[in-house]
Amino acid sequence: MIKLKKYEVHGFRNKLRNAFLLCSLFSFLQSNSQTLQSYIEEAKKNNPNLKAVQYTYEANLEKVNEAGSLPNTKIGAGYFISEPETRTGAQKVRFSASQPLPWFGTLKSKKEKEVSTSEMLKNDIEILKAKVSLEVKKQYYELYALKSKRKILEQQKKLLAYYKEISISEVTNNKASAVDVLKINIAQNELDNHIEILKGDILNTETSFNKILDRDGFDDLVIPDNLFIPDEEPTLSIDDVTYHPELLKYDAMSEMLIAQQKVNDKERLPSLSLGLDYVLVEERPNLNFDDNGKDIIMPMVSFSIPLFSKKFKSRSKQYELQQENYNQQRDAKQNTLEEILEKAINNRITSRIKYTTQIKNIEQSRQAEDIALSIYQTGRLDFNELLEIQDMILDFEIKKIESIKDYFIQTAIINYLSN
Repeated sequence: MIKLKKYEVHGFRNKLRNAFLLCSLFSFLQSNSQTLQSYIEEAKKNNPNLKAVQYTYEANLEKVNEAGSLPNTKIGAGYFISEPETRTGAQKVRFSASQPLPWFGTLKSKKEKEVSTSEMLKNDIEILKAKVSLEVKKQYYELYALKSKRKILEQQKKLLAYYKEISISEVTNNKASAVDVLKINIAQNELDNHIEILKGDILNTETSFNKILDRDGFDDLVIPDNLFIPDEEPTLSIDDVTYHPELLKYDAMSEMLIAQQKVNDKERLPSLSLGLDYVLVEERPNLNFDDNGKDIIMPMVSFSIPLFSKKFKSRSKQYELQQENYNQQRDAKQNTLEEILEKAINNRITSRIKYTTQIKNIEQSRQAEDIALSIYQTGRLDFNELLEIQDMILDFEIKKIESIKDYFIQTAIINYLSN
């Protein structure tokens, strides 16, 4: 007859815990080779959407030079089929050239408009960088939670295998029934099912993570499994969201409207054009005088006057309405961001509370487990009670992992909104 000693059960559980800690330490050392920040930098470097906006920004910088250029010079030539006769001879060919000149300050206003557009695109880049960083953090902590859950389940599976050995021994000693063994088998089957589901979830999350990093293949992702919520809340400077890039975007759009209005005001003024006509004159035969065959040179100045200003007034009205539109959108977006920030702060506090509660629950459940395991010294071992306790411990461990994940995700959201 096999007699089970209490310290043997406790010793096995301690070995499992020690093995778990060693694995955690190994993962922590390995994670130093590629930190969360390195993933963020990799995503910023490779993200296709971010690259597209950067190219758009660089292209718009070239528009600044384009906007500062004068309009095309007009050059023309004409041949007189029916030659007009003048005192000095017949006109044969006419050459002309003219250069339109916008009103003073028009080109400068156009350059300022393109500069303001570039600033708006630059702000879009900052927004997208922040969003890419936030998305990387979310996937990072999601993957941490999934892998940590799988490790907990694997640990639980080993413990159930050891309990199964105990139950078989107790059946042999008539201190347990075969039903206890079947119940443990069922519990093991459930664990196997959850582990396989988690493996699929991990694969899907890793795929999404690699897509964010824009990797050609599916390289291994190093995620530490030793995250914990600090005892004291770290100091976090939370600024007013008034100067968040998502709101500054509307300020940049408003500046662009102001620049467009300046261009509109300049274009409603007259424009100047300087030109020169040169006419070749054929000499009159059989005549001898000083200006015979003298070519004609005629400088020209012309003005383009926008007599009908309806389109300029219409543009001004459009800009005014768009300005009000941007102001309302900014206020609405600020309300939304403030609401998200407040929720994130409250959710992080809730995550800390849940985490603390689960730590206490796990500690007390372990004590209940010790009591249940010591029952064999006085009588029949109640595996139903033991399995219920194990289910509670597993549930508390999963909730603790979820609390850690939520805490860090909410922190990432707070950092996104307050920086």
